[in-house]
Amino acid sequence: MNSNFVSIQLSKKNKKPLYIQLYDELLQMIRSGYFAPGYKLPPVRKLAAYLSINTGTVVNAYKELEKNGFIFSTVGSGNYVSEQPVTAHSALSYEFDTSNIYLTDITDKDSTVGTINMSSIALNPDIVSVEELKKILIKILDRDQGRAFSYQESQGFIPLRESITTYLRKNHIKTNVNNIQIISGAQQGIDIVARTLLNHGDYVFTESPTYPGAIASFLANGAKIVDIPLEKDGIDLDILENKLKQFHPKLIYIMPVLQNPTGCSYSIEKRNMLIKLADYYNIFILEDDYISELSYRKNPLFPLKSLDRTDRIIYIKSFSKIFMPGLRLAFLNMPEGLSQKLLEAKYIADISTSGFTQRIFDLYLREGLWQKHIDDIRRIYNIQFDFARNTVQQCLPPSVKWDNPQGGLSFWLKLPEYITAAKLCQLAKFNKLLITDGSNFYPRHTDQQHVRISFATLSLQQIGTGLHILGKLLYTAKK
Repeated sequence: MNSNFVSIQLSKKNKKPLYIQLYDELLQMIRSGYFAPGYKLPPVRKLAAYLSINTGTVVNAYKELEKNGFIFSTVGSGNYVSEQPVTAHSALSYEFDTSNIYLTDITDKDSTVGTINMSSIALNPDIVSVEELKKILIKILDRDQGRAFSYQESQGFIPLRESITTYLRKNHIKTNVNNIQIISGAQQGIDIVARTLLNHGDYVFTESPTYPGAIASFLANGAKIVDIPLEKDGIDLDILENKLKQFHPKLIYIMPVLQNPTGCSYSIEKRNMLIKLADYYNIFILEDDYISELSYRKNPLFPLKSLDRTDRIIYIKSFSKIFMPGLRLAFLNMPEGLSQKLLEAKYIADISTSGFTQRIFDLYLREGLWQKHIDDIRRIYNIQFDFARNTVQQCLPPSVKWDNPQGGLSFWLKLPEYITAAKLCQLAKFNKLLITDGSNFYPRHTDQQHVRISFATLSLQQIGTGLHILGKLLYTAKK
């Protein structure tokens, strides 16, 4: 053993398993060029003895390197650094910045006086009926007294889980209380699923573009991302099936109804084919029902889960997204075989979700107030949607391409080649208009020609003003 490996430092005190520490150390040496293509790595037993570790640790590290294309093995000869180790596979394994996505949703409204915020997709708090909420709070306090603030079992308040099963039947999803897990927001649900299903180096397939919070969670749990392009009616199935054969992922993460950020919804043909592929390749689908209640179509769009006959889909739904985001309440409809593992991951995350919040939503569902709230905000936002759609057609250049999502709170715009999303966002901000750079929704930030504009927090006058500013900037930039 020469001195090439003297710099490797492994620690049992580190939270990372030793084989992952060794994997990271060897990968850094390969990427830096310290080990050139064709370099022969030492035999397993020799490296294990040199580093005073088990041979299994070296075996596992080598397996990870080989699986990800950084080394290759030859029977009877050994392990060698690949010719093109950095580009050997198309999976994503680095973190990316999400601050631009969330900043405008959590910024205090008073701190942006005079600025038109077409970046935030948080519900306008002014349209929530506070009077109805007051009545519910009083009713709960009178009924439950101090018990209203007690801990609930980790899986969730049983009456709420019963109410959710009834709610799901209206969406053609049949389940029972044992398969409902209450969670503190959709983001926690994504993380719980990632913790349960993924090991270091596993592959996850996502749409491209997609929700960056999901990507961040998968990466944090050691996964590698393979992003599949979206078409107008859903994910590109030809590319998906080709990648399924190549990578064998543990999970496919999708938003089949009013996808974020594109607003596209999957066709029935793609829905059926996607389920068939998941069954054939033995893969779980994580369906994120982002905002399906705000579909403005005549015929409702039911979740993909409503077509699931083999318990293949993990369905996640947030209530707080279109009510009060700060309340942080959502649920998972779990496949029966995963329910115990997901429950354990939830308990580790935060023991249980706020019992008071759960009681609030239980009454909202039981007394029909949730459906009334949905009907009210759908009526309000349908008006804003139609106004924004018509104004986009009038104000923006024909060179800006977009598809009518027929629902939701935003539009996904493809910019002409003469201006990038980053440049347009910069110009807009200078003119007191906030829009979202679409590159943040692509795992590799490769796309520079899309922006998302939202009308969620705006009046009709503000929508009109904002789109006139945007149109003027686009026409001026072309000159």
